[in-house]
Amino acid sequence: MADLRVELLVVEDCPHLAQARRDLDSILGGGVIEVPVQLIYVSSLEDAEFLAFQGSPTIRVDGDDVVPEPDLPIAMGCRLYRAADGPTIGSPPRELIKAAVDAHRRGRLRDFQRQEAAKVAEFARAADAEAGGRDPDRAATEPSPEPAAEPAPHPPPDRAASGLSPDALAAEPSAEPQSNPRRSR
Repeated sequence: MADLRVELLVVEDCPHLAQARRDLDSILGGGVIEVPVQLIYVSSLEDAEFLAFQGSPTIRVDGDDVVPEPDLPIAMGCRLYRAADGPTIGSPPRELIKAAVDAHRRGRLRDFQRQEAAKVAEFARAADAEAGGRDPDRAATEPSPEPAAEPAPHPPPDRAASGLSPDALAAEPSAEPQSNPRRSR
């Protein structure tokens, strides 16, 4: 999660800045890697338009608003949010902040897994091509040859047909299980 980008956009003297900051700190503080929060003060309408700022406070994770409201106009005032249980609040709901951070983590994990799977597949193709003496670049498009069938195991030799004397046969270890005389009954 090292490349997680979190922005807290506010107007100066925002009465909900402290709550938004506490919520972010508690959600981001549980990770192994410290995630910095970039605090951005929006001081003019031109800045608000440039940042597509819809009111204070706004929290973005990787550039995406945690409470996307495309119809909300650009604004230099307070932004109000609806809590899950219904009341209006002055800071983005914690569950939406957490959901945005978790979505980023899942996306990063999926990307990592895809990259590792691609590496393993490439290694396997190269190993197959090397084992078969084929060109590794063509091996990706050609079907692999069928593996050779393993030879059937040899049956145990017939002791009587071996031509050994009875004394020599007795000296050879037997494949038959023997009882253990020390074993308690």
